[in-house]
Amino acid sequence: MEQRIPSFAMSLVMFSFIVAILGVSILAFGTAPHIPIVIAAIIVALYGLKLGYTWKELEKAVTKGVSHGVPAILILSLIGILIGIWVLNGTVQTITFYGLHILSPSIFLVSAVIITAVIATMTGSSWSAISTIGIALMGVAYGMGISAAMTAGAIVCGALFGDKMSPLSDTTNLASATAKVDIFDHIKHMLWTTIPSLVITLIIFGVISFMTTQESANTSNVEAMIATLESEFPITPATLISPLLIIILAFKRVRSIPALVIGIAAAAATAFYTVPGVTLREIMNTAHFGYTAETGEEAIDSLLSIGGLDSMLFGVSLILIALSFGGIIKEIGIAYAAINGIRNFLQSRGNVVLATVLSCLGVNVSVGEQYLSIILPGQMLEDSYKNANLHPKNLSRTLEDAGTIIHPLIPWGVTGVFIMSTLNIGMGYIPYAFLCFISPIIAIIYGYTGFSLTPLNEKVVDYEEKLIEKDA
Repeated sequence: MEQRIPSFAMSLVMFSFIVAILGVSILAFGTAPHIPIVIAAIIVALYGLKLGYTWKELEKAVTKGVSHGVPAILILSLIGILIGIWVLNGTVQTITFYGLHILSPSIFLVSAVIITAVIATMTGSSWSAISTIGIALMGVAYGMGISAAMTAGAIVCGALFGDKMSPLSDTTNLASATAKVDIFDHIKHMLWTTIPSLVITLIIFGVISFMTTQESANTSNVEAMIATLESEFPITPATLISPLLIIILAFKRVRSIPALVIGIAAAAATAFYTVPGVTLREIMNTAHFGYTAETGEEAIDSLLSIGGLDSMLFGVSLILIALSFGGIIKEIGIAYAAINGIRNFLQSRGNVVLATVLSCLGVNVSVGEQYLSIILPGQMLEDSYKNANLHPKNLSRTLEDAGTIIHPLIPWGVTGVFIMSTLNIGMGYIPYAFLCFISPIIAIIYGYTGFSLTPLNEKVVDYEEKLIEKDA
């Protein structure tokens, strides 16, 4: 049977179905995303068979989709191991202890955004920032009685801002390369949307902190937590070697997996120094099953009973299922057909920018893959920007404003799964990830007003020529 390309109308029907089943199941019924995605995948696969695809072809698409997520699965697993050992050797306790002394509840959420943003900019990785300083900030939040969901939202906002602004970031490089724009021109152009988004985000968190500090912060609870941490666990700068080492390696552009392996080795070695009588067997069991705190202090026991490979299996299974589904979506061309169909309606600059935002959102929701949400809309809409007399750096900026920034809001997306698993938080962080909502809205406003949009008649730097010059 000959394969057929999905029609624009049918691609919208399938996309609406995907959104409906996931939205109702997750938001209305409160179920985990796994089974709704499996159901959606079955329906889409059946549609693929109707289009003429064989089961063998769809099976290969699933395998290919999952293969893209193998690095993320390995990273997630290693972070689970790392967190367990960090609690065992006292890393989390030490950072929490110092954080409770230094940070003030009245500015904590604002501080969380700024601190995480600095780390993410330095390392070029939102994941590195979330899995190091992010975990520590969650501990401080527990001690101060500040909402874990709000804190996670602040951490995500800071991490995403730093990731976007860093020339070391993979998504920043990908967006500029997809649109064929010099990376520093791309970053400079992003300031028009990213800085206002950050300022608004900081104002919102500042207002929230001002309104809730008196109700949430309890000085006696903080003092009790500090006392328990000091008496029950090793509080020493030596425990900070592992996280600092990971941050330095990330800054040096060492790949995530070897950097985490080195961090795990350093944390395990530190445990022999900080934990009297600890055995290799205890370290290995903690790496697998996580750490269980039994101090009698409820807040501390809740905070420190985390980590281990087992704790990441929920996220790993979700990544496997979501990327399998994404592989089928990509194979039968639903996302391609939808984006291709809307190109006929792109007669104005505002519509071109709006279409880019919606395309990035659509790919993120349906496929759950960040890189594809940048590459596919970027390739499909490149000519539309030229026809609208818009410089390619407008495209690269919008790809980040929507593709990179929106991705953490998707619970079944790779980054969404990472956030929930690493910070030990459910989907409650999503409403507080203000930057992720504000940035695409600003991009759309700029599109229709023309503010900060660069016309095509400005000299376009040949991206490929610059690469050749750099290599030479």
